[in-house]
Amino acid sequence: MSTESMEEPVDPNDPELFGSLEDDEVPVSVREAFEGRRGVHLLEGEPGPVRREAAEQDWHTVTLDTSGADDRGGFVAALSDAFDLSGLGAGSWDVLDQHLRALDLDEPNGLLVCWEGWGYFADEDPDSFEMAIEIFQDACIAWQYDKFQAAVLLVGDGPETDVPSW
Repeated sequence: MSTESMEEPVDPNDPELFGSLEDDEVPVSVREAFEGRRGVHLLEGEPGPVRREAAEQDWHTVTLDTSGADDRGGFVAALSDAFDLSGLGAGSWDVLDQHLRALDLDEPNGLLVCWEGWGYFADEDPDSFEMAIEIFQDACIAWQYDKFQAAVLLVGDGPETDVPSW
């Protein structure tokens, strides 16, 4: 058993964790998938067509279901389950951010996160919901910097939000 703590800071410049893809290593079709849209968006409509396009582009798709999460702890537990982040516990937002940036997804062309149940979480704990959105936005920016394509889609109904529509 490792004596290293899972809550140690992750070095964002560590090539072992983040790697670096040259532009020519990312196929044009992958960069143009979803008309180049990246980041966090509100999906108006069914996720089926978006999931199919993700599969066609060899993107890894994760379903994050926070329909039972009424606080940060519930969100972190759902995220930990969805991404198989064992040992995440109830770490700080910074720890969560570091873990997301350091995901090991076996080098797919991209990542599509379909966040279901976000509306319940947003209603129950609006401050934590806003922080979760910020964490995902920051992760998408970091992944894009590393030439990794990613999008997080809020699927289903929820309260009014400033998140742009897909």
